[in-house]
This record gives sequence, structure tokens and C-alpha cells, in this order.
Amino acid sequence: MKRRWKGITALGLSALIGCMAPVSTMMAAAEETETAESVQETEIIEPAAEEVQETEVTEPAAEETQEPEVTEPAAEEVQESEVTEPAAEETQEPEVTEPTTEEIQETEEAESTREDTQEPESVEAAAEIAGIMPQAAETAAESEGQEQSEKAVAPVIVIQLDGANRAQALGGTIEYNTYINNRDQRLRISASQGSDPVSLYYYLDVAARVSDESKNEGQLSVLWQPAEQATGQEISLGKEGAYVLYVMAKAADGQISYARTDGIVIDTTAPVITGIDNGGTYPEGTYFGVTDDNLESVLMNEQPAALSQTDGMYRVTAAQYSTSCVISAKDKAGNETVYSVTVEKKVEDDINVISKTGDYSLKAGTAYRLGDGNWMLEGDSTVYRGGSTFYVREDGSYHFTQHMK
Repeated sequence: MKRRWKGITALGLSALIGCMAPVSTMMAAAEETETAESVQETEIIEPAAEEVQETEVTEPAAEETQEPEVTEPAAEEVQESEVTEPAAEETQEPEVTEPTTEEIQETEEAESTREDTQEPESVEAAAEIAGIMPQAAETAAESEGQEQSEKAVAPVIVIQLDGANRAQALGGTIEYNTYINNRDQRLRISASQGSDPVSLYYYLDVAARVSDESKNEGQLSVLWQPAEQATGQEISLGKEGAYVLYVMAKAADGQISYARTDGIVIDTTAPVITGIDNGGTYPEGTYFGVTDDNLESVLMNEQPAALSQTDGMYRVTAAQYSTSCVISAKDKAGNETVYSVTVEKKVEDDINVISKTGDYSLKAGTAYRLGDGNWMLEGDSTVYRGGSTFYVREDGSYHFTQHMK
């Protein structure tokens, strides 16, 4: 009785499995059809075929129910049917597949078509898209840029002195590097800003050395004088003194420029030598002075003269092998004063004194002094007074005759 009951049970399970397998197969097939329509692929059909094979395997299980021990195959079939259910569930969620190459190309062509149909915002934008710029637009832009650049440039000021432009920026410390010995010196000023008219103003500071600082815009605001012409206006410096010329240029568009010169000195007076007279005779070491506001150099016998640091004086010094002393004083404007004097060298000892009639061996460049009375040199008719210092041109023996008259 028990064995009969087991057989009936096995038969019922086999029938139930056989009915469920076709149903699951049909559901999977339906879902695969829907998935194929959305993604155009049928990768899930193969699992459905496997389930059909599994269904075919279950049918022989019904024939085996005649044998009493069929429980183990039925259990395996139950497990297989349980495995097929997840397959059915998996078919409910279709796989997401990547778009094919043809679909990507079609999408890009569609987007490109939409972009091409859009109208560019302007002609320039269309030209940029095409990779070209219309010649007319480019020419107009260049012309407009040139006009703006010309208007943006401030007026240019030129201050000419002896053919050189001496204009520099306003402000700073005034330096005096220009010295002129011509009282009729003139400065030529002009200003320009392309082809636009420019108004020109100037101020000549005739007391420049009172302060070494440049005047500023505020100080100059009440000092400007209008120039008679904007190009080639001449400013005369006139008498001696130190000058700084300031210039202002106003353009039609309201832009203003400023410029100034460095310090300009008009000096026509030569240096003055004091303490000695030109052509005089003085003992070696005699002091003399040189005065000049713009003194540049003092030369003695073509060599720089030594200036005494204590009293600011120079000392007369004879040239080598000579009693002559040439003094040259020159200022920065080129004015020069030249003195020529005779120097009496100091007698260092009695050996150099001609004290009586006789022959003496003398050397050139050495100072000798005659004793009291009057003296005559053999071969020379000149009468020399005693006490004077003299030099000989060449080394040798000289005969002196003393006269006490």
C-alpha cells in the first residue's frame, strides 16, 4: 500500500512539472519578443530552447513512475524547475546593450544637420564658422582701429636745440649739462597728434638755479603762455643765466602732454685769473686764483694745476728746463683765459751763485743767481743786473765778467 502511494505521488509531481515547463517557456518567449523589438537583438532565445529541452527530459519521468523508486529523479526535476524560474525572472529585465556603430553615425549626422540649419548670430560669426573673414569687414575693422589708435595717442612734443631734441618728462631734479657761450641761442618747439590740430603753450624759467626741482603741473597752471604757432615756435634765451623751458600741448580730443628741457646755461664770460698779471715775472710758488661760476679746468704748462685745499689757490710753477709758466683757465661753455709769466726759481745754495769774474760750468734746467753789481757774459753784449736768476739752454762752460759800477 505504501509503495503504491509513493508511485502515485511521483506521477503527480511529474505531471505538474510537465505543465509548468511549457508555461515558463511561453512566458520567456513572449518577453524575449518584447526585448527584441526594443533593442533589435535576440540574445535571450537560447535559454528558452534549453528550457524546451528540459521539458522534453521531464516526459520520460512519467513513464518511470511504474518503478517504485522514482523519488530521487523527481527531486532533481524539482530542482531543475526551480532553476528555470530565475531564468524567467531574468527575462523580465531586458539587457541594456550598447548602440551599434550605425546608430552612432546616424545620431551624429542628425546633430550635425541640426547645427547646420541654425542661423549664425552675425556675418562675422558665419565667417568664423566657415573659416574665413570677409575682406570688407576686415578692412573696416582695421580702419576703425587705426582711427582709435590715433586718437588714443597723446600729443608729441619736440624741443630742438642745435638740431637735437631736448624734450623730457615733466618732474624730477634739474641737471645742468648744457652750457652755451652764445647769447642769441634759440629753442624751437612744436607738437603734433597725427593730422588733428594741437594748441601749444610754454613757460621759460629764467631763474632755474634757485631750485633744482622741476616745476609741477599745479605750479605751471598760472604760468603758461600761448605759442603763436604749434609748429616751429622759437624761444630766445637772451642774456646770460640758467634756463629751463616747459611746454604743454593740448589736443582737440582733450588729451594733454607736458615736457621740459634740462638746465641750459648761457655763459659768455671767460674765467678771471687773480694775483698775477699776464706777462709778469714772479718767484716760483707765487699764489694766484681763478674765478668762474662754471669753471671746468685750470692747466699749468698743459698739466692740471694743483689746487690748494686750504685756501683754494694755485701756485706758479715753471716748466722743466724753463722759466716760463703758461696758465690756462677754461669754463664749461668753452670760454678760456690764458696767462704767460716768467718764474724765478729759488736758489737752493751758494754753489749756484755767480759771485765773481771767472769761468763757470753750468747745466741746463738749473737756476743760477748773479751776485752784486752788473754782469756781462762772454759772447753776449747784454748787461745783466746782479741779484737776478737765470738758466742756460745747454750744459757747458760760461765766462762771466763782474762790473761793480
